[in-house]
Amino acid sequence: MSNSKVDQRRLGITKRDELIVETTQDLNITWNAGVKGEKIWMGSIVAEPGAESAALHHNESDTAHYVLKGKALLLYGGNFEVSVEVNEGDFIHIPPYHPYIYKNLSSNETLEFVTFMVPSIQVVYVDTDEKVEIPQSTEGDQGISIVKASELDDSTNQTRNMPRRTGIQSTNFWIGRVTGHPAMDSGAHTHGIAETGGFIISGKTRILFGDDYEEYEEFGPGDFVRVPPFLPHIERNESDTNTVEFVTARNPGNIVINLDD
Repeated sequence: MSNSKVDQRRLGITKRDELIVETTQDLNITWNAGVKGEKIWMGSIVAEPGAESAALHHNESDTAHYVLKGKALLLYGGNFEVSVEVNEGDFIHIPPYHPYIYKNLSSNETLEFVTFMVPSIQVVYVDTDEKVEIPQSTEGDQGISIVKASELDDSTNQTRNMPRRTGIQSTNFWIGRVTGHPAMDSGAHTHGIAETGGFIISGKTRILFGDDYEEYEEFGPGDFVRVPPFLPHIERNESDTNTVEFVTARNPGNIVINLDD
């Protein structure tokens, strides 16, 4: 998506075969843009077997990675002495200006992240011995953190038939995993001032919008969606047997205003 070509007031869909490759310096690692909103960026990172990123941070952008596929080693902290293994379903929070390195631990499988940044994509490469100054305005955060798939908070259900589990709630955004039950819908709702980005993991779904919800878009695995602030919509699982699984992120927070109440 490009801000110059997309009406930011309308629902936006980017199909998996329409992703735009972002320019980065990493060898054997590809960054793909799925959502370029007014105050969010969402896309995917694909690391070839054995690939290792250069040391990097994201300037003032607050960042989350969701491990969609594979197993990675995350290195961070002073001299990158902290090493943590992350697996499918885990969330990683990278606060502004915090350098890190990630490595695909598999010698034959790709590593894939779904990545979310607010307010925009920013990738800054640094030397491993370079000290990155963290502005005072961001010093209150707790540093890089990992939320394992088994630790997601399931107390954030807000729309019917669509359980939500929080992965990360920072001062700038919310990101989590959402399930759509078979043959059910969310009911009409908006996200208030929040701009929303979504990625479908599995299943197929339909989002209805417009006057009397007569317009709709359909998307499936690998597709991205952007929902602008204040847009009334309904999310509907058209399958009678299969759930729909999403990664959903919002700036500034997990705002849901149900219109059927």
